[in-house]
Amino acid sequence: MSQEKQEKIMNKYQLKKTIKELKEKRGRNTELVSIYVPQGYDLNKISQFITKEQSEAENIKSKQTRKNVKAALDKIGRRIKEVGKTPEKGVAFFAGNVSEREGRPDIQLWEIVPPQPIESRRYRCDKEFVIEPLEQMVVNDNVYGLIVADKNEAAIGYLQGNSIKTTHTMESNVPGKTRAGGQSAQRFERIRKEMYKTFMKDISEKAKNAFLPKKRDGKLLGIVLGGPGFTKDKIVEEGYLHQELEEEIIATESTNYSGEDALEELVEKAEDAIEDSEVVIEKKLVTEFFQNLKEENGKAEYGLEHVLKALKMGAVDKLLITEDVDLYHAKYTCENDHSKEVFEKKPEISDSMECSECGREMDLEEINDIIDVLAEKAEEMSSDLELISTTHEEGERLSNMTGIAAILRYRIR
Repeated sequence: MSQEKQEKIMNKYQLKKTIKELKEKRGRNTELVSIYVPQGYDLNKISQFITKEQSEAENIKSKQTRKNVKAALDKIGRRIKEVGKTPEKGVAFFAGNVSEREGRPDIQLWEIVPPQPIESRRYRCDKEFVIEPLEQMVVNDNVYGLIVADKNEAAIGYLQGNSIKTTHTMESNVPGKTRAGGQSAQRFERIRKEMYKTFMKDISEKAKNAFLPKKRDGKLLGIVLGGPGFTKDKIVEEGYLHQELEEEIIATESTNYSGEDALEELVEKAEDAIEDSEVVIEKKLVTEFFQNLKEENGKAEYGLEHVLKALKMGAVDKLLITEDVDLYHAKYTCENDHSKEVFEKKPEISDSMECSECGREMDLEEINDIIDVLAEKAEEMSSDLELISTTHEEGERLSNMTGIAAILRYRIR
């Protein structure tokens, strides 16, 4: 894996992590400040705006809220003076009192240089931070369109990144071939055909609404059709699908089902056609890991201790970590230069501990997200890093086995 790709993976992960952190923050009043500065915007104008807002904050009735808002604006203003120039893609600042203890303010500042350009200036002072523009940046806009259908039901959705999203589900109400009493066979069959055509047109219309805008924006990677019967073929053969979408069909697959549950089955059946999608890449890597584990060929390790040991030996070819891993690496030192490393969840990490060698107090020197630690070691050892989503079955399975695994270059034990 190139250094550029690994940096892209980690930058996306760091942004996701920061977004999650910001979403969890709540102000006691409207005292959390969000400022988005677009690309090319003069930071001096932002400084002037902040000065103006600080002046207007004097009108806030609550003394504590007034004090916290002014402190947040002051923190952003001082940071802007240090930055001096707007980064190429813009910058976002978030500041405010995030203390959980009333009467003891904790004014914190977050600064984010985004992976995509910020297009418009935005300012808000509220009980929550404004993070929607950042959330949109971690979503992969490119999609595969998915349609599964038979004569009874249908589902339309997207494969976006490593997740499947349903946009429409439909039921046809087309009766079976056994006709109701008193109706002639011909009349009954004519009614069935009309209801079936209406259903096909409904599928086509909803597919057009879902996929055509993506197609015209250049974000539709292809369309995959599926279903247990002939309906999937008739959609194309009888010209129901919009012409611009018809030329985007990259695969037609037979599935056991036709409703919403069949969308995931369709993705599995169409792996060869969508082999460059995130979900297929992730699934193949996890499957390879479990296959090595099953064969006991010595090329699979899991669990932090074993994987870290393999990384340090340079034996890891591919490092697999699920995005839900919630561990931190903490390092403690004492005045006698003794040190100790621990791996725990953040709430369990204390500010100090007793040194087992000399009995003196050890202070917390540094704390880092375990994914950052492992990613740095992987880069150092030229190992490929893959962050695995838990939105699919393989990712969940890996998460249940600690969420940290490795495919090795050679056997180490």
